[in-house]
Amino acid sequence: MSEYNNGNYTNDHSNNQHPQHAVPSQQSQTRLKPKFPWFKTIIVALAAGIIGALFVLGIGKIIESTLFDEGGSSVNEASNSSHGGNTLDGKSEKYDSVNQMINDVSPSIVGVINMQKAQNLDDLLKGKSSKSQEAGVGSGVIYQKNNGSAYIVTNNHVIDGASEIKVQLHNSKQVDAKVIGKDALTDIAVLKINDAKGTKAIDFANSTKVKTGDSVFAMGNPLGLEFANSVTSGIISANERTIDTQTSAGANKVNVLQTDAAINPGNSGGALVDINGNLVGINSMKIASDQVEGLGFAIPSNEVKVTIKQLVENGKIVRPSIGIGLLNVSEIPEQYKDELKTNRKDGAYVAKVESDSGLKEGDIITKIDNQTVKEDTDIRSYLYQHKKPGEKVKLTIDRDGKTQTVEITLKEQKASSSSASKDSESESESPFN
Repeated sequence: MSEYNNGNYTNDHSNNQHPQHAVPSQQSQTRLKPKFPWFKTIIVALAAGIIGALFVLGIGKIIESTLFDEGGSSVNEASNSSHGGNTLDGKSEKYDSVNQMINDVSPSIVGVINMQKAQNLDDLLKGKSSKSQEAGVGSGVIYQKNNGSAYIVTNNHVIDGASEIKVQLHNSKQVDAKVIGKDALTDIAVLKINDAKGTKAIDFANSTKVKTGDSVFAMGNPLGLEFANSVTSGIISANERTIDTQTSAGANKVNVLQTDAAINPGNSGGALVDINGNLVGINSMKIASDQVEGLGFAIPSNEVKVTIKQLVENGKIVRPSIGIGLLNVSEIPEQYKDELKTNRKDGAYVAKVESDSGLKEGDIITKIDNQTVKEDTDIRSYLYQHKKPGEKVKLTIDRDGKTQTVEITLKEQKASSSSASKDSESESESPFN
């Protein structure tokens, strides 16, 4: 090992018992003189500083982790370089961001306030006030503006039983609304307001082009006006669903869009929009259960458009009727089936005949225009989708154990009494087919 002493090197050889301390010559002294330039000193100092800093930081992290990471109290803080935004930003054909789309569509979304008061003594006995009070809040969508007025589509069940209706605009202003038309089976109603300043009409999408997986946003007032102008997001979980519903006008099969966007009480009648801000459906219902998450349904925009047209023109939906009352064979107790003289497990049992239609009480309808009938809603849905009053329909029936066919001329379905607003120009439809 070489050792440097006072500017001289000395060699320590372990095998030399008596080391000699030779005095080097002037030539060798010059050659052995150590070279230690000033810039090396600077480099060494910098390196030492960096190493020291890294060491201190490492020890600091260890100490911080040891002292402060107990009990789950530590958090990962975002760096200054992190940015907000949505993964869908820039993917719209019309907007740069989802926020921009929401801000543009929001003036089309309103709150619908169902005001009720006692109409008779029985209502007073049930606790209703003689003055109009808020009975419920839903949502609505402005779809047309005309000469300062606006037309709003909402759900029929949102305004059911109302003695008057108020609409809260996006700017929190409340105005009176009039019912133009409503239909319980489709669960669609049309309202009109005369003061529509600061609002805009929404654009309709073609719901037949909606695909499973498309991003959608539910806009409305979940749980009432306290959470007005709320937005939830999700996807189209299924673009074609047919579900059974029970309405004040009877059971019905309806075509819906399924979504996992959160839909809560108060969202009914609100908009389900795509990333371009176009209406793809009217939020109508959800399956509520402790075991169920993300099962919401919306009435497709194309069906909403057709229903709106009839409600504005007629105040109601004109539907065909056979003039009979039906029961599902599957719901008839076994002890009564012997009287039917049939072994069928499904079909629609004719329980009541209103007029001379060619059918008799006790007949079991098994087909309508060669379409299989398993229950009464199959008949109702077929008539509503494919037939008009005055047209004919062929029914295949079981009568006294024999198969027959009957041709019937359809009539216009009669209206029944309703508890809806007096401003309404239509009534709930009869449960008779």
